[in-house]
Amino acid sequence: MTYWKLIKWGTKRHRNKGRKFIVSKYFQKIGDNNWVFATKQEGKNPMRLLQHSDTTISRYVKVKDDASPCNGDLIYWSTRMGKHPEMPKRTALLLKKQKGKCAQCGLFFKEGDVIELDHIIPKSKGGKNEYKNWQLLHRHCHDEKTRNDGSIDRKLSHKPIRIPENYRWENDLLVT
Repeated sequence: MTYWKLIKWGTKRHRNKGRKFIVSKYFQKIGDNNWVFATKQEGKNPMRLLQHSDTTISRYVKVKDDASPCNGDLIYWSTRMGKHPEMPKRTALLLKKQKGKCAQCGLFFKEGDVIELDHIIPKSKGGKNEYKNWQLLHRHCHDEKTRNDGSIDRKLSHKPIRIPENYRWENDLLVT
């Protein structure tokens, strides 16, 4: 139907020309499609009329029968929508990206769990503070990951405290 309306528009615009002229002037081959209504621009991406097949189909998951944005279930709504007024935007987006699961253990986050933001590549190892380098973990998973990935070594590698010679320890106190 859209094709015929465009042809009709072209014949009104060019009354003395035939259909072949209108097709050659306004329709182009872009990719696999021979019938794209578009402008002709050399070396550039032409402006084109979108087709119905260009629209992506998005499926929606049914909301649980007892779920409501007002019931305080932050994890459910942040995972579902990627936003919630009481949840930081970064956390909500990561929850949606991770589908509500901890990146370390794979278990779902539940109400009451302590959720921590973690750098996949630790900053001490050259990781950047960017969205693609962030993940959400349970607190205990975060502690375990930090212990195993070596990022804690940098925090512990401070110089030891030097005690001046005129001080000494007595009953767990430093005295002169």
